[in-house]
Amino acid sequence: MTPVEEIAGGVYRLGTKWVGWYLIEVDGAVTVVDCGFSGYFEQLPAALSELGRPLDAVTAVVLTHYHSDHVGSAERIRREAGATVFAPAGDADGVRGGKVSPPPGFMQNAWRPRMARYVAHALRNGGASLTPVEEVQTYGDGHVLDVPGALRAMHTPGHTGGHCSLVAEGAGVLFTGDAMATMSFVTGDTGPQLATFNEDADRARDSLSRLEDVPASLVVVAHGRPFEGSPAEAVARVHARG
Repeated sequence: MTPVEEIAGGVYRLGTKWVGWYLIEVDGAVTVVDCGFSGYFEQLPAALSELGRPLDAVTAVVLTHYHSDHVGSAERIRREAGATVFAPAGDADGVRGGKVSPPPGFMQNAWRPRMARYVAHALRNGGASLTPVEEVQTYGDGHVLDVPGALRAMHTPGHTGGHCSLVAEGAGVLFTGDAMATMSFVTGDTGPQLATFNEDADRARDSLSRLEDVPASLVVVAHGRPFEGSPAEAVARVHARG
């Protein structure tokens, strides 16, 4: 995979086939949306170099929730770039403390062949531990963050209690974090679906209704490829799976 892939105007995907994380570039300043495992950090300076930007162009890291595949590089980016880290209020203690349990069903399915490959990838990239983020600013439902991309937060609990999705209205992009996925860790099935593992699957499904009217033409997920279409179309496809 190339260090950076433009998926919308000024919006770029980094990561691997397993986990995606994102950059929003506005007038030379950059917001990181989630940040993969700690082992993904070196993708960031490589991507910024390709964009002609220094590391300190990153002014903000906005996290959707507290799991290690979303928070892994946050503290290092905060220290080395001088960026402000934002986290949902309901998940901020996990981000600060660095001690978060995997969602229900994760360990019980780790023996499955596809899951075993993901777990091996996670372990190679530091996913077994989470570096606490020393300084965190919290945000909540409806907040518009003063960051490049002016992200608007929407509380979409279920995957975690504090989980939030983020809307970059100027770019027409909805970042769902793990409120939705387009790839299953267990089966490999693709297309819009609930994340494979959730703290409360019923609540996660109910939260999708909050996303249906979001004005976006690209739905971006952490696990799987972006969905080209409206959030309403993506949500309808999730429900069609039953």
